[in-house]
This record gives sequence, structure tokens and C-alpha cells, in this order.
Amino acid sequence: MKSYEVKLELEKLMSVLKDAETGYSGYLLYNDESFLETFNDSRASVDLSFSKIKELTVDNNTQQNNLVQLNKLIALRYFYLEIYNVKKNRTEKYFIQNSKKSMDNIRKKASEMSKLEDYLLQKREKYFNDTSYYTPFYALLIVIITLVLIVVAYIKINKDLSTLKKSNNRLLVINEAQKLAEIIGKFGSWQINMNKNEYQFSDNLYRLLGYEPDEFEATLESYLKSIHPDDLEFVKRKSSEIIDKKALPNYTYRIIKKNGEVRFFHATGISIQNNFGEDVLVGTTQDITEQQEYTENIKKNNADLIEYNKKLTIYDESSRQAEILGKYGSWTFNIETQEFIFSDNKFRLLGFEPQSFQPSFEKKLQFVHPDDKHIILVANKNIEEGKELPAINFRIIKEDGQIRHFRTTAKIYVDSFGSKSMIGTTQDITDDVTYNHILNQKNMELERSNKELVEFNYAASHDLQEPLRKIQTFISRINEVERDNLSEKGKEYLTRIIKASTRMRILIDDLLQYSRTNKSDGLFEDIDLNLILEEVKADFSETIVENNAIIISPELPQISGIPYQIHQLFTNLIGNSIKYRKMDVDPIITITYEKVKIKEDNYTDESHGEFHKIVFSDNGIGFSPEYSERIFLLFNRLHAKTDYPGTGVGLAICKKIISNHNGYIKAIGRPNEGASFIVFIPVVL
Repeated sequence: MKSYEVKLELEKLMSVLKDAETGYSGYLLYNDESFLETFNDSRASVDLSFSKIKELTVDNNTQQNNLVQLNKLIALRYFYLEIYNVKKNRTEKYFIQNSKKSMDNIRKKASEMSKLEDYLLQKREKYFNDTSYYTPFYALLIVIITLVLIVVAYIKINKDLSTLKKSNNRLLVINEAQKLAEIIGKFGSWQINMNKNEYQFSDNLYRLLGYEPDEFEATLESYLKSIHPDDLEFVKRKSSEIIDKKALPNYTYRIIKKNGEVRFFHATGISIQNNFGEDVLVGTTQDITEQQEYTENIKKNNADLIEYNKKLTIYDESSRQAEILGKYGSWTFNIETQEFIFSDNKFRLLGFEPQSFQPSFEKKLQFVHPDDKHIILVANKNIEEGKELPAINFRIIKEDGQIRHFRTTAKIYVDSFGSKSMIGTTQDITDDVTYNHILNQKNMELERSNKELVEFNYAASHDLQEPLRKIQTFISRINEVERDNLSEKGKEYLTRIIKASTRMRILIDDLLQYSRTNKSDGLFEDIDLNLILEEVKADFSETIVENNAIIISPELPQISGIPYQIHQLFTNLIGNSIKYRKMDVDPIITITYEKVKIKEDNYTDESHGEFHKIVFSDNGIGFSPEYSERIFLLFNRLHAKTDYPGTGVGLAICKKIISNHNGYIKAIGRPNEGASFIVFIPVVL
């Protein structure tokens, strides 16, 4: 068939070449380019036939050489045609002669190749006939031998099949037992074919990693994806040792399961050789998380126990010293056995040396003051009934007859053996009782002084206003009627008296205002700060217009506060910004608001509640940062009274108002750059 195909392709090749030559000849005779279509398409057909012939004769070197020569002849044939097409000055006779010569050579070579195929065909046919003659005998012999082999194989297979069934049954039991053992023992098995670098994982090894059996391909790369990042390099190093040493020593590492859980694994393996002569490493990997945690807990507990023993020794000694310094003693009462245990300092508080007598309730009652024995009896009854013992105060009479005040507190606890006891402390509070008695007397004196101060403040702020008004009235009359009769010196004195009386009136008004800023003087109400601001603007309307002042403010919140005090706060802060303006510069007062947590502004307050933060900023003369605290002190002034009028009470009033509202106020200023007053008022009081 191959020979016939070769001959057929040779004939196709020759036919295409003839068609190409005919088409080109028609083009030369009639000068019609439509004849060139056959010539132009022929090259592809020639290449196709040539490729098929080359493929069919790939196992025949002679034909391959002939094919190379034929290819050169065909290429030469096309070369003549293309040359003639390019160089039109050549004669038609020259073209015909060369075309005929090259075509004859092609036919000769094609004929030679065809004859060679005929020769091969005859040779193969002869071989086929000879083989066909002996084939029946060979086939019969093969059938007989095959039948014999089949009979022998059947006998052998039947025998082996019986053995195999027994082995399979035994292996099935072993395999199921192995799977069950892996589940119970929390371990998985694996195999590595060292020659083929193939891995096999047991079903339970997948489960230990948090996956279903065979959920991922059993490879080293897949397994390493589950290794904890901190142990990855360690496991990679151990894995490389498997290839080099063909063994796996015991080692422990961590993995991260599919659900993110971290577990401890312990792996080990040995190298064997299978029936095919291949090196196989078989091993097991066990989940030892519980054992690891137990071991770590034991180590930690041992370390903690040693540390606790050290601390206990230190604590015991420090407790003894603390009892001496704190003037208290500890004791334990076992409710079941009715036994008392006193610390050393408990004995000292009673005036005895440590452990100088056997503690008991009766012995303890001997030291209690007769008027306070009923307190101890009630407390002891509560202890026997297993009730908690609140703090009780009583007096004792020491061994030397000295009376001391004691305070005892205790609580019930159950020890590790299930025994219920009560532990307590008894402190000598004689100094505290004496101090509290003195403190109460001081408080009473302070309250009496405060009442007197309030009465004095009322007299100073109200009773002094009446004579001051009369003084100002008479001064006003003198200024209006008798001023012209005074000398220049007298007029100067009169002017100074008018200014002094005016300052006196302002000072008394400010003191009255300061005394009124008391938290108990007013009730807290819901206040709209926007209305307060508008009222203050109305109060300062003339001053604002006179000084071209601008007040910029956002929407302010509602707060809980004392209305007239908040009004006074806004009045003082805005009034200060206008008063301490720069010369020839229009004052601009900017009010900002936000809700904050106090810790965000680095205050010492430990509250985590929210605060209203209101900032009053201006472009006035400002002040040096070193005065940011002093300006809130009463009667404190930074400027001479001749430069800026005032009494130094306004900012002290502001601080007192904010304090009444449980808030904070601070000032920030720079000379000639303006000042800012930051107010914090709790959102919920």
C-alpha cells in the first residue's frame, strides 16, 4: 500500500508540473494572465505531494536521496520559469529548450523512483507469499503451545487465587484494624518511594490535617502547606535529610489544620526495600497536642511551683513586716475543729510575745472591753453558723491595761481538702479613731468658719454697697456743682476719687458675682447654648458695634447646667476677648465645638465618659504660656489697671463655674498671637 501511495503521489506531482508548464505556455502564447493561476497554484500542490512522498519513504534512504535530487530539479524548473518572467529580452526558444531539458530530468528521476517502488513491491510480494505458506503451521503450533500454557496457568492461578483470597482476607482485617488504630491513636501512616519520589498518605493522616481522605494530592509540597510558618524551615530540613540519609529520626513540629487550629505532630520512619527492589520509607505521624500541652503544663507548673515557693517565702516575711508596720494581725478559725491560729503580730497587738498562749475564743474574749463583749459574741455566733463576718469595731484591754480600738474583718473559704475555715485580720485603729475624732472637731470648726465667711461675704457685697453709693452720689454732686470752685490740684484729686470709687464698685460687684457661683445655689437644667450665646451678643451689642468685633460660632449643643452661671461664663470669656484686643485690629472671636473623650486631651481624669469641648479663640494681645495657670487665680492680673480695667476676678469666676459643672478649663496663649480658652463640660452629669 505504501508503494502504491508513493507511485500515486509521483504521478500527482508530475501531473501538477505538466499543468503548470501548460498554463505558463498559454500565458506566453496568448499573453493572458489567467493562464498563470494554474502555474501560481502549482507550487503549493507540488510541496504537498513532495511532503507526502518524503513521509512515505522515510525508512528508505535511497528514495530519500532520490527525493532530494528531485526537489533540486523541480526547484531548477521553477527557477527557469521565473527567470524568463523577469528577463523578457530572452528568446522564447531559450525558454522552451531549458524547460524541456529540466522537465525531462524530472520525468527521468520520477521514473527512477517509480521503478524502485516496483522493485520493492515485487520483493515484498515474494516475501509475503513465502510467509503465507508457513503461517498456518506456525499458527497451529502457537495455538497448541498457548493451550498448554493456559492449562498450566489455570492450575497455577487457581492455586494462587486460593492463597491470595486468604491473604486478602487477612490483609483486609489488618487494614481495617490499622485504620481503627490510627483513629484511636490519633496517628496517620505514610510511604515515600525514594526511587520514584511518590508519596502515599493514609486516610487518617488527611483527617489529622483537617481534610477528607484524598482531598489533596499526596505530595511533599501539599503537605508543607499545612506546616506552621515558624516550623516550616525545620521540617524542610528534615525532609531533605529523608532523601539524603534514607531515614527519618524522631522529631516534633506544629501544623495548622484546615480550620486554623494549631496542633503538635510527632513523626518517625524507617527505610525498607519492596519486592521490586525500590527503597521505600514508611512512617507514622501522631497528633501529640494533648501530650505536648500536658508536658508543657507540667514544666510550667513545676516552674510556677518553684517561683510560688520563692514568692511565698518572700510574701510570708513581707506579710509579717506588713503586719508590724500596718499594726494588724491575721488569724484563721477552722469552723469544723473550732481551732484558732494567730499570727505573731496578733499576739503582739494583745501585748504578748508571739505564740505565748494557745488561742481560743474564751481566751480572746478575756481581752475584750466589757462594754463591747456583746459585739464579739454576736460575731462568734455568725462564724459558727457559717455566715460572713462584716467589719466590726471593738475595744480591747491589753496585758498592761492599755485600752486600744480594734477592727476585724473576715471571710469564709474552703481549702483544697474541703475543710471550711474563716480567715480574717484584726487591725489596731486607735490612731485612726483619735485622728477621726480630731478631724470631726476640725470639720465642725471649718463649717462654722464657712458660715461666718458667707455671712461676711454677704455683708461685704451688700452692706458696703450702700455707703459706696452715697460716696459716689456726693462725689457726683461735688463734680457737678463745686468742680469749678476747686483748684487744679483739687480737680485732680476729685478725678482720682471718682476712679477709685468706680473700681471699688466693680470689685464689690465681682466679689458678689464670685460668691454667687456656688453649685448649691442653682439647679441643673437643660440649656441651649445657642440661646445663651445670642443673649450675650445682645448684652455686648454696643461694644461689638463700637469695636467692629466679629463672633464666629457653629451650631452649639444642649447641655445640663445652671443657666445664669453658663451665661456668666460666656459673658466673661467673650468680654475678655473684646477687652484684650490689639490696637487698630478688629477683634475676631471664633467659637468651635466637638464631642470628645477627656483622655484624648491628656487630662488626668480617669473617666471614659464624653465631654462637650467648647473653644473660645481670639486674635488679641494674648499672653505668655507661663501664665496659663495663674490667670485663673483670684485677683490675679497680667496688665496694669491703667492699661486695661478690671479686678482679676472674671477668669476665677469662669474656673469656679466649670468646677461646679464637674468640668475643666484651660488657657493657651502666645504674646501678640491671641488666646484660646478650652472648656470641657460632661455630656452627662
